[in-house]
Amino acid sequence: MLIAAITFLVGLAGALLVAYGSWLVFPPAGYIVGGVLCLVWSFMSARALAASRFDQARSKRSEG
Repeated sequence: MLIAAITFLVGLAGALLVAYGSWLVFPPAGYIVGGVLCLVWSFMSARALAASRFDQARSKRSEG
């Protein structure tokens, strides 16, 4: 559990640093990079949730 929390925090810090660094180069780029990172995070979270639900449904079908 601790490793999952640390991994999440490191990933979040990395995303913030990338967005901040791009903002230092060109301010609108920081917002664009931040938005893209949010979209990627949302896509990957939805994909993981769908895969989890698919695995649960598949295991229920194979049991009975």
